[in-house]
Amino acid sequence: MPGSGEGTQGYLSRRGFIEVIAAGAVSTLLGSCSPEQQALGFRPERQRRTSFITPNEQFFLVAVDPDYRPPVDPNTVHDNWALELVGQDGRILRAGYAELNDRASRVIPYTFECIGNPVGGNLIGNANWHVLPLKTFLGWAGLSSETKSVMFEGLDDFYSSVSIERATDDYAFIAMKMNGESLPAGHGFPARVILPDLYGMKQPRWLRRITLLGDSDTTSYWERRGWAGEVPVKTFSRLDPLPPMEAGKKGQFTGTAFAGERGIRLVEVSLDAGETWQACNLETPTRSHVWSLWSYQWKNPPPGKHTIQVRATDDTGERQTALRARSYPDGASGYHRETFDVAPR
Repeated sequence: MPGSGEGTQGYLSRRGFIEVIAAGAVSTLLGSCSPEQQALGFRPERQRRTSFITPNEQFFLVAVDPDYRPPVDPNTVHDNWALELVGQDGRILRAGYAELNDRASRVIPYTFECIGNPVGGNLIGNANWHVLPLKTFLGWAGLSSETKSVMFEGLDDFYSSVSIERATDDYAFIAMKMNGESLPAGHGFPARVILPDLYGMKQPRWLRRITLLGDSDTTSYWERRGWAGEVPVKTFSRLDPLPPMEAGKKGQFTGTAFAGERGIRLVEVSLDAGETWQACNLETPTRSHVWSLWSYQWKNPPPGKHTIQVRATDDTGERQTALRARSYPDGASGYHRETFDVAPR
């Protein structure tokens, strides 16, 4: 979920930044990190089965400026920060940290995915967020039929605007806590926005100002650099790291699937180059805006080299596309596949 970085031209070209990290994420899965990833703080290969809730310290973190941290912390935020709300009449309202934190009484799960996430990538995570409805907050400035879009600005000068319909959706929020703790510095402290069915690039962290606009056109830092705008997340499925397997002994595959607002209806795996597909067990029920965990039991694996691939069907009945595409400009697509050996007994 990249932020802005007006002083980072020497680090990476702006338009190519997510392309670089998306390609580099493949090497992360293989256990090595590119210099760009090391600078960004990427961690090496996943070594464990995915948990439904991603711990804060394991949640992916992408930023144009890897060194950026908000100029406020829990000790100073009460005196040095307030979230501004600018109405169409120019009137500015300010809400302090304590007030917003007290109002963030609802806890919701939400899965963030970076638009730069490659097929099978790990630039995705799910957390429980303490939130207040964005619609309630915007209402303080007096919403009207003249309001067409909403602009969000961060302390890092990142910006993104979305339609008023998305901003007032029942699953649009201001988040104040992540997994029961104040937002970590890298994940948006003091406050961040959660918007339905969008990649992270449209959802600013480190909020400082929200403005109601009469213009229906929307934009963002990354859209002005060639990336897509208010596009829904593509259906995604991923294999966890494959465990060692022995011929004749039951083996288990696990992984995740995500389809944004649409939820997940079905996950399938193929072990014969797509000739046949086997339904997996959904270990978590389908839910909008939240990933699903799945598993598959292979009862009698034969020895030798095998390839497994996975695909998902969203809750509208639309199957994930097999067409392989890079993440630029509107998100990666294609089936995740891995080749592995089953040891003889």
